[in-house]
Amino acid sequence: MTVEHAPPDDTTVKKSVTVPESLAREVEARTGARGFSRFVSDTVEHALALTRTREIVEAYEDEHGSFTPEEIEEARRAWHGK
Repeated sequence: MTVEHAPPDDTTVKKSVTVPESLAREVEARTGARGFSRFVSDTVEHALALTRTREIVEAYEDEHGSFTPEEIEEARRAWHGK
């Protein structure tokens, strides 16, 4: 997952979160214990980007109506460079 990171001068805060043990084990298996916070931060950034995108699409559709299947296919081709 490639996500833009916060600027180096962005202050960090410590938060306590509760996650299922199985998720914590899987993340640590991939990142090591020291990479856990970075993984969580990257994942939150990614989720927020998806949420913002969904909000943009919903606002557009509220104003202009739903996308047609043809518009969706055109966007899919442009996204994949075809």
